[in-house]
Amino acid sequence: MRIEQLSTVSESRDELVALLNDCVADGASVGFVAPLETGEAERYWQEVDDGLAKGERTLLVAREGCRIAGAVQIHYCPKKNGRHRAEVEKLMVHTAFRQRGIGRQLMTALESRARAHQRTLLVLDTRSDDTASLLYRKLGYQEAGRIPRFALSSDGVLNSTTLFYKLL
Repeated sequence: MRIEQLSTVSESRDELVALLNDCVADGASVGFVAPLETGEAERYWQEVDDGLAKGERTLLVAREGCRIAGAVQIHYCPKKNGRHRAEVEKLMVHTAFRQRGIGRQLMTALESRARAHQRTLLVLDTRSDDTASLLYRKLGYQEAGRIPRFALSSDGVLNSTTLFYKLL
């Protein structure tokens, strides 16, 4: 397994759409609800591509052989008073590749890229008590608080979200 930084999504668009679809179908809280329409996923990845072109974000993927097994993004704060921070977005691991440490490897690589961009604070949010929150805690992220009824799940339930941060 190797981690790669993509400068564009164009060559990997279909795999990234499939990854997003797989994670949403499995109930991941990544800003979408199932069933996810292909057009919606394609539009999302086009927005990511636009952000990559503008230097607003970094996209890392984990490859197992030639397949994309996971992905994560860094969104750099563009504000003058926030150029020391970035947001972790869309940590996703395909269901066929889970429980292999891919999420941890993606986050470790992400933190390295954040440091290279002089970011000393990472922030993120995730559904409260989700398996991802356990990973973030193991990686040294601190809970900043919870917001009740924050995000709608595919089954119609409003879930709380937990805000995390890590000083690098």
